[in-house]
Amino acid sequence: MPEPDFKRLNRLMMIYRIVQTMLVALLIFMALNFQHHFALKGRPDQFINSIVIAIILQLIFLFPVYKLAWRDAGIELDGSNFGLSTEQLAALRKKRLLGDLWKMSALGFFVVFVALAPGFEKAAGAPLILASILFSFLLTCLMYFQCFNFSVKKRMKST
Repeated sequence: MPEPDFKRLNRLMMIYRIVQTMLVALLIFMALNFQHHFALKGRPDQFINSIVIAIILQLIFLFPVYKLAWRDAGIELDGSNFGLSTEQLAALRKKRLLGDLWKMSALGFFVVFVALAPGFEKAAGAPLILASILFSFLLTCLMYFQCFNFSVKKRMKST
């Protein structure tokens, strides 16, 4: 059996590392902006509360995101094998589409939640909710990319 070609996977992991770096920079930028906004409003405790809420949401999302990343890593590794038949390629494509559907559903949830949240002027608790959901979204994206890279590395070592 020929050795799988990990060239594409290594490139994908490098792209994910770059995306993670950009997401961390965006997270820091948003945290500084929200911290400044909460300080101007005289409620610096809400900044800490939004971080705590985001961390709690991360704990809730940890297992589903890890399972999705593990599944996606397995699909990518299966796709790196040589000599796949058209039926196997079609099955891998179907699995990729299902994984993409789950990711787009999560993205849609966050977009709709932020879009339907009241503005800063309408509700006193709106900045807290917006900060929490935006921090949680960025942390969830970071967690997926990290779990994917971890899963790929772990599975590459075992093959």
